[in-house]
Amino acid sequence: MTQIFSENMRRAFATSLLCTIWVFLANIASLPGWAGFAGCTAYFAAPGRGLKGLPVVFACLCTGIIYAMASLRMAIALPGDAAMLTMCFLTTFLMCAGGASRLLAFVPGAFIGSFSTFAAAGDLVVIPALILGIMLGFACDSFGNMLCR
Repeated sequence: MTQIFSENMRRAFATSLLCTIWVFLANIASLPGWAGFAGCTAYFAAPGRGLKGLPVVFACLCTGIIYAMASLRMAIALPGDAAMLTMCFLTTFLMCAGGASRLLAFVPGAFIGSFSTFAAAGDLVVIPALILGIMLGFACDSFGNMLCR
């Protein structure tokens, strides 16, 4: 029990330290810190961790971003509820159907990318923040593993 608690504390320390550094750097770079945490959350929620899991997390988050950007552009081009409802149906269908693909199997990652883009009102600054957030999750995981060795 002591060993498990000790490892948990080491991982918590690694994550807390790196997340604090992220918030500091995101503020300096004028990036939305919350989007970085969304990317970090996606990394930890994904079924695969480490270098092998990164392609799936990146692919899913990026498709979610693309779907949200398409929806936002379509809403501008075709104002009204019909366009919004059609895009909601289409993008949700595509994100869920994409789960049949090995690369897009982490469907919640697509939704994280999509809702983060909507939360940022389509501001492209969300993209580097999400991507850096995935790297933050990887760094937290790697640093925590290193401390536990």
